[in-house]
Amino acid sequence: MTATLHRRLRSAAVLLLLGCAIVPRSQAQGLGALSGAASSNSVLPNPEQASPQQPGADVPPQPGSKPLTNYVEAGGDYLDLTNGFGYWAGGYARGSVTKDNNVLNAEVNGQHEFGDAGVYLAAGDTYNFNSDWYGSMTAGSSVGGFFWPRFRGDGFINKKWMGRKQLITTFGFGYYAAKDVHRDHSFFGGSTYYFAKPWIVEEGIRFNVSNPGSVFSPAAFVAVTQGRNKQHYITLRAGFGEEAFQLIGPTLALSDFQSQTFTVTWRQWIGTNWGVNLVGDYYHNPYYQRGGTTLGFFREF
Repeated sequence: MTATLHRRLRSAAVLLLLGCAIVPRSQAQGLGALSGAASSNSVLPNPEQASPQQPGADVPPQPGSKPLTNYVEAGGDYLDLTNGFGYWAGGYARGSVTKDNNVLNAEVNGQHEFGDAGVYLAAGDTYNFNSDWYGSMTAGSSVGGFFWPRFRGDGFINKKWMGRKQLITTFGFGYYAAKDVHRDHSFFGGSTYYFAKPWIVEEGIRFNVSNPGSVFSPAAFVAVTQGRNKQHYITLRAGFGEEAFQLIGPTLALSDFQSQTFTVTWRQWIGTNWGVNLVGDYYHNPYYQRGGTTLGFFREF
């Protein structure tokens, strides 16, 4: 067994133990006071998570804990990279609409990265089966931009637990086809817990297998959110793990390395139905560091 495989197995074991330890076991009361989620069965894919360009750079988009339905949002980002890797910049528009038991969502994301530019388009549906179960599916593709996927698909199933349904468990599967020969299959497991006070804790673990080579690359994240619906949400999120590959050119890729991310998100309502979404992002790997901000404006209807 190679040293690399030993290292990946150790990383997977550590991530799994952290995931088990992070899940809150305490009881709490008053979920409705947190964000109004107790009075609605609709839970959206997290509107604050942009679609990651590389499958190993982040966990797949997942149903989030901060419901935001019937809304549109638009904004832009700028991030600076070290070691001569240039800058990233772009803009996005996304939104969702609720119809019966479905929450339909879509996004358009145009980016300039590593000297190339392209547009990513995705659409999905979150379906509420009953008061305890809901699932989601998302599919996306792109025009231009070697860093965007040729095709990406994700599916998740979610279960609410405990007396107030304050604990949500999530399991999912993802497929990522890059614009070179790389193909990724990922499996995700995570949980979200609503405390009585305006706090939310989320964690997740992704086990990814990248081909060619059947390269195993586990990664995990933990996030803490404070706030209330129609007021504000402040989220601190940290991610760490392995990346099997990351395209930095049409025929050039970084491979087999560890990376870490730290993100701060502030979603602030200014009026009754509109506000701003500000994200500060930091990313580190052995080859470069990346840092910058995203600013968006949203309106509910």
